[in-house]
Amino acid sequence: MFTRKIIIIPFVIAMFYLLSFFWNDWLSITMPRHQLIQLPAMLLLGILLAYCFSTLAIQDMYWGIAILIFIMASFIFWMLPHSIDVAVINKHFNRVMHINMLLSGFLLILVFRKIFFEVKILFLGMITAMLLASGITLSVFNMLLCSSFSIEQQKQTGLYLIFIAIALFIFTAITFFSYLRNRSK
Repeated sequence: MFTRKIIIIPFVIAMFYLLSFFWNDWLSITMPRHQLIQLPAMLLLGILLAYCFSTLAIQDMYWGIAILIFIMASFIFWMLPHSIDVAVINKHFNRVMHINMLLSGFLLILVFRKIFFEVKILFLGMITAMLLASGITLSVFNMLLCSSFSIEQQKQTGLYLIFIAIALFIFTAITFFSYLRNRSK
């Protein structure tokens, strides 16, 4: 356990620094890099960090649901075109996004450790629906939604969001039906 912390925590700090400071300009040049690499990377770093603290968990169901609502609201906020534009233009606001995604990933694991399976599936389904709706919106509209990027980048990001949503849907469906199969035995 201690060895895992010694390896993971410095790795998370180093990757956060690289993604938020060193590579930030390069990642913010295009919408696919910003939305499909930088945001998920920060979320994954938070998830990885949570695995260092295996005994931490949100025990209370009400707090768990409140935190899931916070995480969902964070995802929605950072998918809004105006939020994306401000994050690309203002580095301090962009760092707030990075910290928020890191915190969201960390809290997600703390909640998922103790919350009911049905709530996990519902949350994953809502994330899938949000990604699919965002992807369709970005790929269908022929008008610029985010002024910091081009329409081509917007459409490319939308297409990739659709692919990610389909993959997440398949993962959620497999998880759900595996749970049902194991529960019936």
